[in-house]
Amino acid sequence: MTTGAAYIADVSTPENRAKNFGMIGAAFGLGFIIGPTIGGLLGGLGSRVPFYAAAALALLNWVYGYFVLPESLSKENRRAFSWKRANPVGSLLHLKKYPAIGGLAFAILLIYIGAHAIMSNWNYFTMYRFNWNEKMVGISLGVVGILVATVQGGLIRVINPWLGNEKSVYTGLALYASGMLLFGLATESWMMFAFLIPYCLGGIAMPAIQAVMAGHVPANMQGELQGTVTSLMSLAAIIGPLLMNNLFFYFTHSEAPFLLPGAPFLLASVLMAASALIAYRTLHTKKSQATI
Repeated sequence: MTTGAAYIADVSTPENRAKNFGMIGAAFGLGFIIGPTIGGLLGGLGSRVPFYAAAALALLNWVYGYFVLPESLSKENRRAFSWKRANPVGSLLHLKKYPAIGGLAFAILLIYIGAHAIMSNWNYFTMYRFNWNEKMVGISLGVVGILVATVQGGLIRVINPWLGNEKSVYTGLALYASGMLLFGLATESWMMFAFLIPYCLGGIAMPAIQAVMAGHVPANMQGELQGTVTSLMSLAAIIGPLLMNNLFFYFTHSEAPFLLPGAPFLLASVLMAASALIAYRTLHTKKSQATI
């Protein structure tokens, strides 16, 4: 996935980079719908069959990548491998010489941690708050997949050229924060579906942030940059579930100081708003330095 994002950065222009990054999100959204469907159907043939099918798809991907997909990084833009930079800390330290990268990287970390209010907590919250069953949860996740694919595969191609990357970042993060706040305050089951709309529209933010970051580093560092972003995702995958699920437990167990099952979403809303402020400060500090 890291190499795929670097490939997109290599073959894109500054004008279409955000739209092309959005295609990754669109592919995720479609996979979110198609994958479970195929897995469920094949699972009826045997518990191991879905794994064999996944292996076949991975092999098909390798064949396509090796024999069809052309190399994106020209030889003059390649550099020697270094162990000092082949780790998250080393990459971040090296990228510190690009001022905008550090601030935006921290903003991304907060976004991914906040996103675990949904990724790690959606099932527990909806079953507890609205008595959803497994079928209802599955339907809701299917709707998420449709909305993500629509926004990042289609709408972003209209919205990003209209707003530009910077305004897309602020608008998307504001929508993320609003969506999380609404989830936390929801009192009826239908509201969770309605509030998915502003939340998923917030998906215009991440491709724009990636496009801005990719524009701040030279061509021979795109892989390192995308690897750093993936490392931040992994770090958030450690912090996010521990934080969000324990917060949900704290405000729903029998001895909770008061009942607040939406607490993880409310915290996520704060994290999204904080990431917007960090992104604003980072990008405007850079503008001020450029003016001077």
